[in-house]
Amino acid sequence: MHIDSAIKMLQEEKSKGTKSIFLAYWTSEWFGREDDEQWEEDCYTAESKTDLSYAHDAISDCLEMISEQNEDVETLSNNTLERGNEK
Repeated sequence: MHIDSAIKMLQEEKSKGTKSIFLAYWTSEWFGREDDEQWEEDCYTAESKTDLSYAHDAISDCLEMISEQNEDVETLSNNTLERGNEK
């Protein structure tokens, strides 16, 4: 993806009111490659053939786990407050 395309997508999300996102990117230098026309072609091919649904599932699972932990902390906190009010 071109950086200009990514910026446009981010601007569109911002205009919709989105404040926070998950963002991941890889540059050519992380793969020991030059940022040239071949890299651009290879990025397009790799992006179109890569199934990122596993990343969505992993993030979703992580968010669910965090939510459950937050609920556990809230329950524990409420129980502690209730015990303190009973005394």
